[in-house]
Amino acid sequence: MTTAPLRGGLRLVQLLLIAMIVLVIARGPFYGLVDPGPYDDAWGGPSRSGAWLVHAAVAVPIGLAAGGLLVAVERLRRRLVQQDRDEPTTWWVRPAALGAVVLAVVWLLLWLQQV
Repeated sequence: MTTAPLRGGLRLVQLLLIAMIVLVIARGPFYGLVDPGPYDDAWGGPSRSGAWLVHAAVAVPIGLAAGGLLVAVERLRRRLVQQDRDEPTTWWVRPAALGAVVLAVVWLLLWLQQV
């Protein structure tokens, strides 16, 4: 049985993670350049430097975690390629790939609802 649909789904998960990293970089460490203010209701506000610092402090760990997830998803995708080539691999690869795709879809739907 081919794993092409799961590999395609994992590619979409990777694109979603890349988009999240770009957004976190734009809205985190560069928050003061993206949002001109006022910062009365912003995290770390009411000063511009406080808002910038808090957004950067939150964004950097999230960006690092998303980068780690990106690496993990690529390793999972490569294990699926091994299954297609009939190379030995572990039993949990397909369920993990399916779970990653489902979680990414749920996360995207929840993200879109809050916008």
